[in-house]
Amino acid sequence: KQALMQRQGKNLIGAFHQPKAVLADTSLLVSLPERELLAGYAEVAKYGLLGDAEFFTWLEENSPSVLKLEPDAIMYAVQRSCEAKTRIVEVDEREAGKRALLNLGHTFAHAFEAEAGYNGRLLHGEAVAAGLGLAFDLSVDLGVCAAEHATRCKAHLRAVGLPSGQSDLVIGNVPARRLIEHMRHDKKMRNGKIHFILVRAIGEAFVSGDVPSDKLKALLERDKNVV
Repeated sequence: KQALMQRQGKNLIGAFHQPKAVLADTSLLVSLPERELLAGYAEVAKYGLLGDAEFFTWLEENSPSVLKLEPDAIMYAVQRSCEAKTRIVEVDEREAGKRALLNLGHTFAHAFEAEAGYNGRLLHGEAVAAGLGLAFDLSVDLGVCAAEHATRCKAHLRAVGLPSGQSDLVIGNVPARRLIEHMRHDKKMRNGKIHFILVRAIGEAFVSGDVPSDKLKALLERDKNVV
C-alpha cells in the first residue's frame, strides 16, 4: 500500500455512502498523543476558515480549552465541525461543486504528503495546517483577500503549535516545481488546471481554477525561505 501511494498518491479509490447517524465518543481523544490531537485540530480550524467566521473567532478564544479536552469545549468544537460538514454534503454529495470547499488547504497538503512519501513523518493535519496558511497567502497574492485575514489565520495556527507554511514542515525546502508536479496528480486537477480553494475572507471560501502558474511558483519559492 505505501509503495503504491509513493508512486501514485493518496485517495486513489473512494465510495459515497452516507451514514444514518454520526456517533462521536470524545472520551477516546484522551488516548491520542499531543501531536495527533493537534493534527486533528487543524481540520476543526478548517471548518471555521472555510465557512464559519463566528466559529473561527470562538476557536481563537477557546482553543486552549479544546486542546485540554475540557468537556464543554471539545463537545462544542466537534458538534460545530460535524454540522459544517453536514451542511455542505447535504447540498453536494458527490463533490460536483460546494463539497470541494472541504478541501481548503488540501491541494498544498497533498503535495507536501507526497513529498514526504506517506511514511508517517508528516501527519495529514500538519500538512493541512501548512496548506491553510498557503491558501490564505495565495488568496492575498491574487488580490481576492485582505492580508489581515491571512495574518489571523496563520497567527492562530502558530499559537496552537501547528505549522502555517512549508518552512515549518519536516520536508524542508522543496523546490516549487516539484510540489507543483505533485499537485498535477491531485484529484482537484480539472481540464489541465489545478483547482484551488481560495478565500475572500475568514469564513468565505470558494473554488478557483484560474490561478496563474507564476503566482503559485512565486508563493512556494517565497514560503520555503520563510524563517
